[in-house]
Amino acid sequence: MWQANPPGSIYDYIQVASFSLGPDGRIDQWSRRAAEQLGIPARDAVGKDPVTAFVPSHLRAVGHRTVEDIMDGREWVGLVPFRTGSAAGDAESHGVAELYVMPSDTGDGKRGALCIVVNVRALRRIETDLAVSQAVFGQSPNGFMLFGPDLRLLRVNERFATVFGGTPDSHRGRVPADYLPRGEAERIDAALRQVLETGNALTDLQLVGHPSGDQELHRWNVNLFRLHSASGRPIGVAGLGTDITRRRNAEREAASARRNLALLNAAGARIGNSLDLETTARELLDVAVPQFCDLAAVDLFQGLLRGDEAPLTPGIGREPAPGLADGSAELRRVAFASAVSDAPLGL
Repeated sequence: MWQANPPGSIYDYIQVASFSLGPDGRIDQWSRRAAEQLGIPARDAVGKDPVTAFVPSHLRAVGHRTVEDIMDGREWVGLVPFRTGSAAGDAESHGVAELYVMPSDTGDGKRGALCIVVNVRALRRIETDLAVSQAVFGQSPNGFMLFGPDLRLLRVNERFATVFGGTPDSHRGRVPADYLPRGEAERIDAALRQVLETGNALTDLQLVGHPSGDQELHRWNVNLFRLHSASGRPIGVAGLGTDITRRRNAEREAASARRNLALLNAAGARIGNSLDLETTARELLDVAVPQFCDLAAVDLFQGLLRGDEAPLTPGIGREPAPGLADGSAELRRVAFASAVSDAPLGL
């Protein structure tokens, strides 16, 4: 099926151009891409001997022999140094192209050649980028995700597959709802759409969910950013995720320890300054609510409030406490505090 694709394909990265040689070994067609990449307009290329026009003088003898072999029907692939600018009167520059030459036949049976040119610098840059990409995908301790314009996964790295199971290829085409609870999936869907539409990166998005085969709830910190083709066309959204579950748990434990220490310090400073039991009970609740709990009450034995010195519970050879035959004692609520209600609870 014939299908038109927008600019920004792999050929923009590789920088591919073409031209052709006629039966006389001279350039008879010069593509616009060749003009753009080599900096030579068609008027300065068509009809010229390519070796004389573009190859440095000390390499021309070798270049002419190569062209003769090509015109005899031999395919040829190699690196070709070239110079640009001199024919148009501009400052001369030099470069290296990878040249693919394929013999061709004209309609009247004569022989020509079709030439494909690739910018070597661009090709080496792509090789470097691919090596870096493989390092990120294969060695990064963080999960890497690439979502397409339809917000479906195009690629993930080994770390992502380790967390959620399967192989990296098995995750292609999946969506956030395949990994996260409904609410969290809707959050990252909205974030992906926002980044894709605006181009503004989103950092420190925190999501919670369960990794494959793990019942413990995990928390991830995710950064999202839009990717573009060589022509600037958006091609998807990349995400980098870090598991911060242990760090968050450690932060909570440290915060809890600090709160408990502060509570003990407050208790030592505020409780016990009075010999009155009811005052001491209120001081206790002032420290405990709401720093330690939302609701608390202090109930004291009625005998303590009256100043009775008899034992509160019977023992061997002891009589039951005054007032109740079974040895129990009556309680009275002397203090109450609540962070949610002012109404005291009854006994």
